Amino acid sequence: MKTKKASLLLLFFSAVLTTVSCVKELDFEQLDDVVLTPVIEADFIYSEFDVSEYIPDGLPPDTDFTIPPDVLRDTINYDLVGTDFAIDNLDRVELTIEVRNIIERSFTIQFQFLTESEQPLGQLYSVPVQAGMGAGTEPVVSFSVPNPIVLDNATLNQLSSAQKIATEIIVPTLNTDLRGVLNIRSKASYYVNYEL
Repeated sequence: MKTKKASLLLLFFSAVLTTVSCVKELDFEQLDDVVLTPVIEADFIYSEFDVSEYIPDGLPPDTDFTIPPDVLRDTINYDLVGTDFAIDNLDRVELTIEVRNIIERSFTIQFQFLTESEQPLGQLYSVPVQAGMGAGTEPVVSFSVPNPIVLDNATLNQLSSAQKIATEIIVPTLNTDLRGVLNIRSKASYYVNYEL
């Protein structure tokens, strides 16, 4: 019987508390102050250069040779900003490029944004690559300078019609005795600033 009275009493107090409880008044105007700032990452440039694949057939050992520049040039579709919404709400894009080199030569990686008809847009970007220490060694790692390359809002407006990116590996004179691989990988970090 006592448990029945205790249960009724508890139920009564619960009902009273829910009817007289305080609710803080909400300010829906605060939604105007909300700013979404996500960071979206996407693959940017990826390439691999293996010296042994470019040694001309029939050359004797310890012979210097060069590779025609157009052989190491590549153009891919890459819509940098996509829409007017992206242009209006992007704070910046940061391009981080990492190059791992084992080949005992220094290189330069160049890239530039292009229109659909492959007309250059904006500046030509260059990433110097330090010489490696030879086959069987740990790769020498080079990064974009500055690290990362920052495309601010004004630059993004200039590149708004970019639909492609052209990449080129600038190769010095090589030797038939050289062995090793140059790996290029990178990412684009999109910093969005969208007010509700």
